[in-house]
Amino acid sequence: MMARTQDITLPEVVTYDGLPASAGGAHSLRVKSPDKAFQCLHTFSQACTEPVSLPSWTFEIYKGAPQVPTDQLSSLATELFGGPRHKAQTHTEWNVAAGSVNEALDALVAVGLEAVTAYGRSLAALTYSARVRLIDPSTSAPYPDVTPDAFGHFAVDGYGRLLGDSGIRATFGNGASSLSVWLNLPADERLSPGARHLQDHLPFRLSTKHWRLWRPNRSGDSYRSNKIPSPVFDQA
Repeated sequence: MMARTQDITLPEVVTYDGLPASAGGAHSLRVKSPDKAFQCLHTFSQACTEPVSLPSWTFEIYKGAPQVPTDQLSSLATELFGGPRHKAQTHTEWNVAAGSVNEALDALVAVGLEAVTAYGRSLAALTYSARVRLIDPSTSAPYPDVTPDAFGHFAVDGYGRLLGDSGIRATFGNGASSLSVWLNLPADERLSPGARHLQDHLPFRLSTKHWRLWRPNRSGDSYRSNKIPSPVFDQA
């Protein structure tokens, strides 16, 4: 007798997109000093995430600032990190090894808060990008069922973001710093505690407008999403 096949139902998931480019691109870390902003990221990362792979670090110097501090910082960056990996009309960029992050932060602190471009942007910035899994505060371990495999590697957009695959991008500028997050949480009783755990370890308020519930469509081979109220505040 032929065995009966079992229907496989794709799970639901809740995402937070903080913030989309249309809303400014990132949350402000609300501190001027890049080393203090780095501590904000460290606190959040240690309490709420586990890395999926090695993060990337880059150091950028932007065009449009006074020539003397720009030239001085460019010489220092080349001395610390080697030759630049990329030059564009708007900026020059270096790869930074994990062991050189402290030197990059020291360089930003030395530049000072007042060194900005003609558009008011920081002269330079250190950028951190990482794929992560979020921690379940009830177990102090990553959610075992929130992974790209669980959601069929569904692509949310054309920028490589997948359901079940969280990511963070922090930019530490000599005058201002920001954090952009793409967060995936289970769509069950763990959602509100998990969201509150994230909020408790961030220096800014998570937006109430960028939470979405993703459900499989009727055919079960894709997903659709709807905005939902912020789970940081229990709606019950």
